[in-house]
Amino acid sequence: MPISPETQRLKDASTPEPLPEHALLPYAPLRALAIDSLLVLAPHPDDEVFGCGGLLALAAMQGVRTQVIVACDGAANGDVEEREAEGRAAARVLGYLRRPDALQFWRLPDRGLRADAALRQRIADALRDSGAQWLLVTSPFEIHPDHRALCLAAIEACRDIDGVRLGFYEVGQPLLPNCLVDITPVMPLKQRAMRCFASQLATQDYASQVAALNHYRAYTLGAAVRHAEALCFVDAADLRGGLDGVLAATQRVLRRRFDAMDNPAP
Repeated sequence: MPISPETQRLKDASTPEPLPEHALLPYAPLRALAIDSLLVLAPHPDDEVFGCGGLLALAAMQGVRTQVIVACDGAANGDVEEREAEGRAAARVLGYLRRPDALQFWRLPDRGLRADAALRQRIADALRDSGAQWLLVTSPFEIHPDHRALCLAAIEACRDIDGVRLGFYEVGQPLLPNCLVDITPVMPLKQRAMRCFASQLATQDYASQVAALNHYRAYTLGAAVRHAEALCFVDAADLRGGLDGVLAATQRVLRRRFDAMDNPAP
């Protein structure tokens, strides 16, 4: 039996409209960091620069107290001392190396990082000592085992610490962002900092690949933004659920893209 016009009108009114693009991906960039302190965890020397070097430069310019901790020694792909020297050179370019403890190297085994109780406690202690309001770490989308282990340890370390906002950055695998940082003004600094890692660029031109990713991340931000870095911040309620909570939040983000399409009209 055909549906009456009134029934169809009521049906149409009760059917949610598909979400607009700006509800699914940021269309406005972050430029001013409304924080006083920042802690960045990097699996290896260079990941912090490739993943969020632009944000580190902005933090330095805006007076944000910044600390970077590199977890692994990088020995699986180079000389430890050389790689650390490259990291310090990049930090000087980005401008955050203003205190003796601003860049630390824990020298844990490369490709052997474990998200065990010892690493979780060490990260928790670093968080409390730094007083950081943001903790940034590689995302659960990453494919390198050290990147994923550090992510898991960070999730577990800060899930019960109040006042800390956990965010993920991308290196070897794009993530689903809820924040895009405009790094256009500091992209020349990031380019110089990435070029400090000569030992790694001799193997692969990561710098040009990351620059291309940063250029792509400006896709939704308008013509004035030429480069951006993607972050995904975790809600406190999801963080309390640990890794399961974080992954469930990701599933909800994907689910939102299809909610209005589940029940098309017959």
